[in-house]
Amino acid sequence: MTQATMRMPPLDRRADVGSINADKRTVELVFSTIKDGDILRYDWDTGKRYWERLSLDPAHVRLDRLNHGAPLLNAHSAYTLADIIGVVEDDSAKLLTSEARATVRFSKRDDVEPYYRDVLDRIIRSVSVGYRVYAFAEQPKPKDGFPVRLATDWEPHEISMVPMGADVGARVRKSTDVETNAYVIVLCGPRLTDADRLRQLRLVRARFRWERTHEEGTLAWQARAASDRGRGAEGSGRSLQGRCDARGVRREAGRD
Repeated sequence: MTQATMRMPPLDRRADVGSINADKRTVELVFSTIKDGDILRYDWDTGKRYWERLSLDPAHVRLDRLNHGAPLLNAHSAYTLADIIGVVEDDSAKLLTSEARATVRFSKRDDVEPYYRDVLDRIIRSVSVGYRVYAFAEQPKPKDGFPVRLATDWEPHEISMVPMGADVGARVRKSTDVETNAYVIVLCGPRLTDADRLRQLRLVRARFRWERTHEEGTLAWQARAASDRGRGAEGSGRSLQGRCDARGVRREAGRD
């Protein structure tokens, strides 16, 4: 076993719409399940894929933010107050044996009413929960050839109504525009030295440089080929015109 500290951006995963209370404008959501709850993600620090699994042990989940007025957002957008279309009801987030649930209440604003009506009419059905992971424990048994990382300290912080179930890797890529948080991972297997990590980093960088060089070389070759075809067509045209001119001169000489 070895332990490492890394950084990652916030994550999200699909949730399910449950029961609806039209009088209170509330909707119960299932935002995490044990069954079919693993998501295949990509680790940009190591260049490898892994299965993410969220623990539902009460000691592993921070529910304070959800239970104290976390926002219901329009497709994870959080730039203006207009992006808030509702709220997570106080103390509604709870952990059950095989799933995690929360209840959201929609705003009565005029601009939110169309979204709420579409939820009632079962037109908008896709929900996504945003969360951060602060600690992983790698499991000893892999799944489909990839390691399994169990989130043993994670925090849901917002719920969103979305047009469609999110691509599970869409918000994982590193970006200078996304605030990241530190997380600790306990890894199985032999301990990696600094030299091992440096070697892995160099391999990832070398792969990236090769792919970029290969792409630039392909584009340059295509440009040269197009240019050669253009010159070839132009040369053929001049040659044909020259032969025609020569025949015309000979015919004129014959008439003389």
